[in-house]
Amino acid sequence: MNWEDRTADYYIQRMLRQWDMADYASEIEVERVYRQLAGDLICRLTQRISFKKGTLRLKYAAAALRQEMIFRRESLQQKMNEELGGNVVKKIVIS
Repeated sequence: MNWEDRTADYYIQRMLRQWDMADYASEIEVERVYRQLAGDLICRLTQRISFKKGTLRLKYAAAALRQEMIFRRESLQQKMNEELGGNVVKKIVIS
């Protein structure tokens, strides 16, 4: 790949890695995609969202929602990875 073929995204990712901020940037992107896919109601009932080393942790206020999201965990993971453009979310832990 020569320098003319590189996009701004390439250079941004490179800078983030050099500044040890790549994990922080991916956490923000994963949270954005989750909020987009989940919608307003589910986001209001989500008490905590965290992402670290490929594991997305979600905590819900309502037991019924928690159970429903456990059933939909694989589908959510697949949709998130499609939106993120790779196998970014390796595991979803729901509590």
